[in-house]
Amino acid sequence: MKIEAIKLNDIVSDKADIYTSIMVISNRARQIIDKRFLEQINLEDIEDSEELVNFSKEDFDKEKPLMQAYKEYINKELNWDAESKEDSNE
Repeated sequence: MKIEAIKLNDIVSDKADIYTSIMVISNRARQIIDKRFLEQINLEDIEDSEELVNFSKEDFDKEKPLMQAYKEYINKELNWDAESKEDSNE
């Protein structure tokens, strides 16, 4: 497994500061985790052992949710709207 540091300059964009960028990435990672959890719940419905083996093999090959969210953010695949203070007070 290759380990490398995350460059903070990549995280900061014209649209958001570092705090907002990290919140967007962490929220997306949480969505990925929730989706995978729902897939795990579906394991209860699997009766055939061959299906279970195939499912477990796929699970280990998945990328970590935080890194997947980070790559989506860097590749500008994530869309979000920054709510201003004026909008939240209305």
